[in-house]
Amino acid sequence: MSRFEEILEKSRKEIIEPEEALYLFQITGDEEKAEELWKTARFVREQSRGNIFRWSAGIARVLRCNLRPLCLYCPYWRENGLKPLSIDEILKGVAYIQQHGIREFHLSGGTTLGSEGHDVLHIVQAIREAGFDDLAIQVNCGAAMSLETLKELKRLGVFQVSSVFETVNPSVFRRTKPGDDLEAKRQFAQRIGEAGLELHTGIMAGLSPEESKYRDYVDFIFQVRQYKHLRRVYVTKFTPFRGIPMEGYPACSAWEAARLIAVIRLVLRDIDISSAAGWSPHDYPTPQMAGTGNTVGGIHINRTPGWKKGAPEDGFQYQDDMEFRNTMEALTKQYQEMGFTILP
Repeated sequence: MSRFEEILEKSRKEIIEPEEALYLFQITGDEEKAEELWKTARFVREQSRGNIFRWSAGIARVLRCNLRPLCLYCPYWRENGLKPLSIDEILKGVAYIQQHGIREFHLSGGTTLGSEGHDVLHIVQAIREAGFDDLAIQVNCGAAMSLETLKELKRLGVFQVSSVFETVNPSVFRRTKPGDDLEAKRQFAQRIGEAGLELHTGIMAGLSPEESKYRDYVDFIFQVRQYKHLRRVYVTKFTPFRGIPMEGYPACSAWEAARLIAVIRLVLRDIDISSAAGWSPHDYPTPQMAGTGNTVGGIHINRTPGWKKGAPEDGFQYQDDMEFRNTMEALTKQYQEMGFTILP
């Protein structure tokens, strides 16, 4: 039995070690080995989390990002005069989500370092006051909320808060996120647990340079594993959007991002792993093939972007300067082909 086969066999029963995870990244560049990796990750997902899938949704740009400079990979907030969604627009988005039978959604927005988080709290209060009492809420608005705000969010039915790293390599973080603060994110991740909330974080595949990317992926996986209240991790794909400082960098392939999802699954075995920005319903391999978790994002609502509008056949609709992306039909078909059903 080869070392590759031994590691995969071990991973079906127990967590693999950092050097074993690194080896899997290095050895799965060819299709045959990648397929074996994904097959094993799906087995671990099924054993640890089962095959019950549920819909989720998201509303973006609920707060302006005040990081200066902005993260070099991010296309948001580069247009003059762009405004975050108003409370009325957010409530319109929540109503759209509820109308489609989804009972969990996230609010995502920009960061104001040092903020107490009262702006986030105001949004959640408005949602509850509007009568949306039975929807579970997750918040992803940067490392900028006090412990008191986090406790109040929990009282209002927020169950999960994000401290998204994208990378834990300090030099890559400083280069690509020069206006952000890695240590503040680490402290915030701890504070989320102190408030009794679940932690959600994320990593961007393709952000690190070729020479360090696999080691950076492994370091991220094993560093976030230390948070006992970690419940969800998302994987985004770097995309060279027009107008960003990293426009000339290569896009991350679905093959690389799917291998990252699979190795995360072999370590963070019972965590809900999801795909996020950069993925398309047309990608192959799909995140589901690589062992993602049991939450499926079917609706995403945003301000109409200035850099690119999506096609109707990909689920995009536009109304009153708002973008509604509904991929529930396409994803339902994908999951049905794998023998799975997605529940409300």
